[in-house]
Amino acid sequence: MAWAVFAIIAAVFVGLDLVRRCLALREIAARARWTATVDEAEVTCLQPILGGDPALAACLEANLRNAPAARFLWLVDEDDAAGEAAVRQALAAVGHPAVSMLRGTRPPASVNPKTFKLATGLARVETPFVAVLDDDTVLPPSTLGHLAAQVSPGVLATGLPLYAARATVGSRLITGFVNANSALTYLPAARLGLAHTINGMFSLMRTDDLRRHGGFARIVHEVTDDYALARLFLDNGGRIVQSACAVTVITTVRGLRHWLTLMRRWMVFARLYLRENLSLGIALLVVLPEFLVLPLLVAGACASLRAAGVALALLAARAMATRGLVRRLTGAAPPLSDVPFEIAAELLLPLHAVSASLLPNRIRWRDRAITLHGRRIADG
Repeated sequence: MAWAVFAIIAAVFVGLDLVRRCLALREIAARARWTATVDEAEVTCLQPILGGDPALAACLEANLRNAPAARFLWLVDEDDAAGEAAVRQALAAVGHPAVSMLRGTRPPASVNPKTFKLATGLARVETPFVAVLDDDTVLPPSTLGHLAAQVSPGVLATGLPLYAARATVGSRLITGFVNANSALTYLPAARLGLAHTINGMFSLMRTDDLRRHGGFARIVHEVTDDYALARLFLDNGGRIVQSACAVTVITTVRGLRHWLTLMRRWMVFARLYLRENLSLGIALLVVLPEFLVLPLLVAGACASLRAAGVALALLAARAMATRGLVRRLTGAAPPLSDVPFEIAAELLLPLHAVSASLLPNRIRWRDRAITLHGRRIADG
């Protein structure tokens, strides 16, 4: 009986993974035919910056080198000495001619700190296109021009985040979790027309479209800035384009508590999204595959030592296949040492899901404890 249960779970696990992988590959192939480009001088990158991450200056510097013609507007809190120091370090290293730093006050307690900065920065944008780029995200060369060419009127386009943070154990677990799921979640959903949100690391749109929809000021009280921005476009007749433009994210996770806090926040955000968008397709492509990993290993262990070995082999095979998918997206495969962290991150996912179900209206965002009322920030 135990073997039969294990065999069923294993068959579902492998079947769903193959379906997701095939859909992702078909979407990558379709996007690869998009070869048009736009002059990057027509794009302004808004980057809300918060100091403290050791990799911050290096990320900012890399973007200046990789997008030399683009304009950058760095949004820094007036009392963020570490953030301003990272900005000046990056500028000293590169000397980019089209960078402006805008100091602003700390946001009020009831608003999203990232969106608050973006609302201030949008007023300074003079280019036809505007991009939102997290301060821990690095754009490969030509990414802005390539994605801008895909942004017809009414379109909100987004990139595909892949992590490369390996400085600490927590960083490697975050990298393992994101890289195991990013391409296999966003791309299949886009292929089947189920893309109702974007990732918050990198998005790009026409400036006139955003302003016509009310800009970031319309969504400043929403806790999920990425989902709120997507809804702003969809609710006004726009559409989302999920590209295969991979961007590199480097977030230094300082320790166990930081890792738990970050994963809990992501799971709370996922709950908010699924509450409004759960469908059969999302359940089969996103939810079920994520929560089959631990049952697969447990069922194998209950069946026999051999079955447990088969379960681990399946998890390792999936991680290796994901390395191949990342290689196809970026031209370089992640190190083999990522594999055990990817498996561990997947096995620990139920822990984070349980955490998100406890006090789901309370999260910690950097140095702020935030209370939620639905999607909105009640106080912070």
